[in-house]
Amino acid sequence: MHWLSASELTGSQALHDPHTLGLATHGGGEPLAIGARLPQAHLRKGVIGRDGPVVELWSGRHEARNETIGATQCRHNGEVMFATVSAPLEGSSNEALGAGTYSAYQSLLQALQASGYPHLLRVWNSIPDININENGLERYRRFNLLRHKAYEESRQPTETGAPAACALGSFGGPLVIYCLASKTPPLAIENPRQTSAYQYPQQYGPRAPSFSRAALWRGGENESDVLFVSGTASIVGHQTLHHGNVAAQTHETLANLQAILAEAVSRDARGLVLLSDLRMKAYIRHVEDVPIVRQVLAGHGLDADAVLYLHADICRADLLMEIEAIGPAQSIEVTTERADMQDSSFRSSSDSQALPESG
Repeated sequence: MHWLSASELTGSQALHDPHTLGLATHGGGEPLAIGARLPQAHLRKGVIGRDGPVVELWSGRHEARNETIGATQCRHNGEVMFATVSAPLEGSSNEALGAGTYSAYQSLLQALQASGYPHLLRVWNSIPDININENGLERYRRFNLLRHKAYEESRQPTETGAPAACALGSFGGPLVIYCLASKTPPLAIENPRQTSAYQYPQQYGPRAPSFSRAALWRGGENESDVLFVSGTASIVGHQTLHHGNVAAQTHETLANLQAILAEAVSRDARGLVLLSDLRMKAYIRHVEDVPIVRQVLAGHGLDADAVLYLHADICRADLLMEIEAIGPAQSIEVTTERADMQDSSFRSSSDSQALPESG
């Protein structure tokens, strides 16, 4: 996985590397024209502490090819697939979001089946005005309702076996979904400190969210473990803790990440022992809270400079921050690549690992 600035991407050989799968562009008013030959998810979130958009670039160990199926852009390599779809929302109503969610997920899930990658590993959802309440129902809850409907109709797991996922707010634009999928299913990981999201009581909406706390994927070879950790926040059981206290929420979030990591290790995940074995992306509701979050991360022995910080609303209005992660770090090279670096630096440090990425 790589994070690159737009200028660094311009000079990078990754755009022409046949192993590249796709990219997600964080920030900027429009998708990057230089990435037009690849599937590209454009996410209207603020990038904190960096100038301009940041590109999350994913690659695999085999050469990949493009495919467009319906409204879904795909690129796959015989082992994994990167796919993205967006849905322009006609107006800002909950009904428009529901219709857009259902049609986007229908297209995505049909593309997975048609291309032979039926198993979702990790899904990212970017939802405009995620916390707005319209006609008595929050937009995120409307999204959950229609995502579940699409999953159920496509016979995708909605409870045990559901993919790792997150849903964050965006500053305008369409609903955007991007994902990684595989020919082989991942192992779903839950957090013993938390109620499984798909078992949340109805106080969180008419349909519980359809995701697992993490997904452990071994790919086609036994040594190729990759752990995808869903967006994780200050929730214990099913309740938000530490209202209004971003430092305490960050501490609680790290406790949850540690519990997920321990659960994965107990399921024989290799290369994972410490939180520092994970690469993290942090979503922050209020930009002014970033120094506090960084301080807490550093206090836990983590490299706060290695985290990508994005400005976004979280799926619950009382949550101030959220962290997602992927690991083991030694198999996933995350760098800010310079234009004059050799193409070989783009790939994972170990070709035996299943999913060198960028993001």
